[in-house]
Amino acid sequence: MSTIGIRIRASAGTRPRVRGLVWLVARQHRAALWAGLAVVVAIAAYIVWQRAEMMGYIRAHDIQGCAEWNWKELCHGREIDPRDGTSPTAEALRHLSDAYRTPLLNTGRLLIALPALIGVFIGAPLFARELETGTHRLVWTQSVGRTRWLIAKLALPLIAVTAGTAVLAALYTWWWRAARAQLQDIAWGTAVPFDATGPAAVALAPLSFLLGATAGLLLRRTLPAMVVTLGAIAGVQYGLDALRPHLMTPRTIVSEPDASGQFTVTPVRVYFNSWRGMGDGYLTRTGEKIPFDRCASATGEDSWNRCFARLGSTGRWYQELHPASHYWPMQWMQTGICLAAAVALAAVCLWWIRRRRA
Repeated sequence: MSTIGIRIRASAGTRPRVRGLVWLVARQHRAALWAGLAVVVAIAAYIVWQRAEMMGYIRAHDIQGCAEWNWKELCHGREIDPRDGTSPTAEALRHLSDAYRTPLLNTGRLLIALPALIGVFIGAPLFARELETGTHRLVWTQSVGRTRWLIAKLALPLIAVTAGTAVLAALYTWWWRAARAQLQDIAWGTAVPFDATGPAAVALAPLSFLLGATAGLLLRRTLPAMVVTLGAIAGVQYGLDALRPHLMTPRTIVSEPDASGQFTVTPVRVYFNSWRGMGDGYLTRTGEKIPFDRCASATGEDSWNRCFARLGSTGRWYQELHPASHYWPMQWMQTGICLAAAVALAAVCLWWIRRRRA
């Protein structure tokens, strides 16, 4: 066997065949690889079908770019009251949301769950099963050392799960970008769609896989490794959701409220395409922010107004939000965090395997 653990045999009139560790790993995980391919193909076909159906409906009813929050500007100049039950355009938009909002969100939730499944059912048993049964000793006594064994065991599944996740993330991003104009009530910074789109979705797969592999390598028992991996991945996803609003400094919008309670200096398109909810309230004369929750216990409009008056409110509103321009920088920041953690876990695996006794 060669030093890289691969042997290629070829004879006249036959195809070269790969032997060695690559072949061994592929044989060991062929069922999981075929099952994963089937899952990727099924989800990809569903996304393509749903998007095609949605775009066909949008084109048939001429509602490209239309949204309930700004009819006159974004619905081809047609000023239509969304509360008007006789309006064909309003009815088409309502049907669009009813028919495609739930499939879009549920597919995003499925894609967020995939990294956990990868870590638990692929990563955790990868080393734990061999260490638990003792079959690793046979490989370690061959000419291939334990470091090359570990790299070969990690490489093929890691490439497979990353490639499959990349395909699904690209397709879901393609679907989401077509639907987001009509589904403005779904903030882009929430778990769906953020963790299911772009490079952030792809980076979660290798991180989850390596979390499972590391747990299996350290614990040496399959079931405990799976349980620990599930908890660790849930913690990672919760931590990323909590960290995300702080990756970039939110933009503060300040204005006087008009009669309808909207921000008069904020363009409607900017406001509704932003990820809101970072913070809001009133300002004092010195510019100090008074969050709304400071007077959350006040009951009635008079009590509310008196509470803010005592705190020095001038009646000027502020709201902190992430504009749509923050989406891609935050995607790459989260991707960098996940990949750095994945590299650290791979380094832990290499360090451990070199120091462990056979």
